[in-house]
Amino acid sequence: MTTSHPRDPRRRRSLLLAAAGAAAAVILVLGISGTLSSWTKAIVTNDANTVEAAQSLILQETGPGSVVCSSTDGGGAGNSATCSTIDKYGGTAVPLGPGDHQTVTVSLENTGTASGGLTLTPGTCATSAGSPTASADLCDVATVTVVCTTPSTVDTTATPVALSALAELPVVTTLAAGESTDCTFDVALPASASPQVGGQVATQPLVWTLS
Repeated sequence: MTTSHPRDPRRRRSLLLAAAGAAAAVILVLGISGTLSSWTKAIVTNDANTVEAAQSLILQETGPGSVVCSSTDGGGAGNSATCSTIDKYGGTAVPLGPGDHQTVTVSLENTGTASGGLTLTPGTCATSAGSPTASADLCDVATVTVVCTTPSTVDTTATPVALSALAELPVVTTLAAGESTDCTFDVALPASASPQVGGQVATQPLVWTLS
């Protein structure tokens, strides 16, 4: 026969007190640890750091056949490009006879973010081919006129000039960002042209500057 002995109440209270003390110690340690973590790590976040590039001018020219040239075609930091694919005088596919003319229209657009004035500056006209003993020069005989659309007011149709006499032309005083103008070049060989210019080819660089 087994005899049961009642559990000692004092032992039970001791166990409960020990468990409660251990739990309180854990809570205290956790509380202290959380408090100390705010002392050992400090954080400041800058969430609005910005920089801005200065405004720029970029000139884009579109010619016949939707050929596009941009001042940035050279790449990198450059803003100047040579475009041989747009011939504003019409080219040599169909040679002009006395009284003939040909026209070419190009579009100039400011694709940058700043505004600037647009200027056309002709280079020196030079002739090649033709008779080596010719006494007349196609650069002095062929004429050109220029007409540009708003915001330009350029229209030289009433005063055609020889290619060699073409001077710098202020095209637009202020071409705003995103704005464009279309310019039409009409090159003619006067009916009075001398046969001495037969077979000659005139070449003249034209420089657009947006500044």
